[in-house]
Order: sequence, then C-alpha cells, then structure tokens
Amino acid sequence: MPPIAKHKKRKPKVAQERDNGWLVAGFDTSQSCLAGAAIAWDATLRRHKGPVFTIERWQKGEDYLSRIRKCGYSFELLLDLKHKLGVITDSEYIFIGQEEPWPFGMAGGSTSSYLKQQAEISGAFLAGMLRFGYANVMQMNSMRWRKTVADDLGITTHHSKWQDPALVKMYNCIPKDTGKFRSKQWALDSPPFAEKFYAEIPDLPDIIKSKDGNIPRPEGSVAKAIQPADEYDALAIMWTLYLELEQSGLLAK
Repeated sequence: MPPIAKHKKRKPKVAQERDNGWLVAGFDTSQSCLAGAAIAWDATLRRHKGPVFTIERWQKGEDYLSRIRKCGYSFELLLDLKHKLGVITDSEYIFIGQEEPWPFGMAGGSTSSYLKQQAEISGAFLAGMLRFGYANVMQMNSMRWRKTVADDLGITTHHSKWQDPALVKMYNCIPKDTGKFRSKQWALDSPPFAEKFYAEIPDLPDIIKSKDGNIPRPEGSVAKAIQPADEYDALAIMWTLYLELEQSGLLAK
C-alpha cells in the first residue's frame, strides 16, 4: 500500500478591511429647503475632494406633509453628495452635521407654531438619515458655526461686528440682518479650504421673497435679497464639523 501523501495545512488568509476614506457633510434644514454641502477623503485616489452641494427647495404652495415626506428621504441628498464627490465611503465613516431647529431658549410665545413645524422638519430629516444607517449625526447650534466664520473673517459674533452695513451694497440686500450674509462673504472671500480642498466655491444667487415664496434671485432682477443661498450656511456647518473631527483624531487624513 503506497504511503498516504501528507498535505500542509494552509492558514486562511485574513481579509484586510479596505479603507474607503471618509465623508463630512453639513445640512441647513428649514421650512423652505434642505441644503447640503460635503467634502471627502478618497482613499483609492489618496486625495481630498469637494466641496460639493445639493439642495431641495420648496415653493410656497407645496403641501406641508409633502415636505415632511421628502425630509424622511433625506438620505437621498447624502447619496447625491456622494455621487458628486465620486467616493464609496462606509456609513460608519460618514459624519453629518445639522443646525439645531432653533436657538436654545427661543421656544414659547407667538413663535410656537413656527417652532413646531421647524422641529418636525428637523426630526423627519434626522429620521431619514438614521433609518438608512447614517448614525453619525450631530446637531449644531448656529453660534458654533458662526464662530468658525467669524474667526476666519477676523471679527467676532457680537452683533456690533457680525452686522455690517457695507454688505447691503455688496449683496443688494435689506439692511435688517446683514449678518446672514457673513457665511457667503466667508465662503467667497476667505475660503479656508485651499490647503486641502480644491473645488471652487460657486457664487450662488441670493434669495429673495416672491409670490411663490423664497426663491433664488433671477438673473437681471434688482429685488433686494433677504439672505444668501442656503448652501453657504450648510458649508459653514460642514467645515465646523470637519475641524472638530480633525482635532479629535477621528479623520485619518
């Protein structure tokens, strides 16, 4: 009887987890629109990407429950940002910042109806993200991202510095709250992205009031703006979250 051949036992190969990079997104959510901005680290190409933008804007007559339903599918906005960045990132390395529905201490009085709807919009947005596995969501007070903007502009968030009459002429806006335009001024004039992120920040149309609600100012219109495009606030939220994550060491690159 011939001897039985002995075979060496092969150790199974340990599958190494693939590095798919990370993505940081910021969202400004309101009763008129959902605006998002995102940046990413592409681990395959080994380079940073973004910022890119996405928006869902509603007209004045659109049913409120229809808006809530669209908020429940907020993950589609994130997928749009991922597509524009061209990255495949695991959900555990996707970080999402969203502005709080309203500043702390504001609830009560004649604003209760507005606050109720704002809270429902915010809650539906969060549920849409969480339902589809995007659990790294952080809500952010507006003063948190405004400080980031103010620091880059070399001012403070105190109303005497945050408001600036010069912005009225610069953006053809109403003088009531020029501070709303600080995020646009910051994004276009003092972009803090140049060291790592190379996408040019677009000069988006400002928002005006019309019979159809808040809309981007049409080309050639001389109507005074009430605020800049919502994407700029989303960008400031995103960048503030990115800086905090980078400082904490949660981002690899």
